[in-house]
Amino acid sequence: MSIKVKFISNIEIEEPDTLLKVAKSARVKIKDSCDGKGKCGKCIVKILEGTLSKPTKQEKKLLGEENLSKGYRLACEVEATEDTIIELVHK
Repeated sequence: MSIKVKFISNIEIEEPDTLLKVAKSARVKIKDSCDGKGKCGKCIVKILEGTLSKPTKQEKKLLGEENLSKGYRLACEVEATEDTIIELVHK
């Protein structure tokens, strides 16, 4: 048997910033081992709703077009520019 539990919390920011910085400021843990420099590819999140900054070269390199088209992004590279809903992806 599998049981899913969903935690939802809202974080308000004054200006656009990377999802990793926003998460860290709210004490939400997202895996990263490169301190948000876009090198490790571990801070993967899935965008469920919202319009965000365009994928960076590093995101294209680490995630590939297929994953980007499915909504996966690097939290250290993508900026929230409007109301957004994300899913934390732990691999």
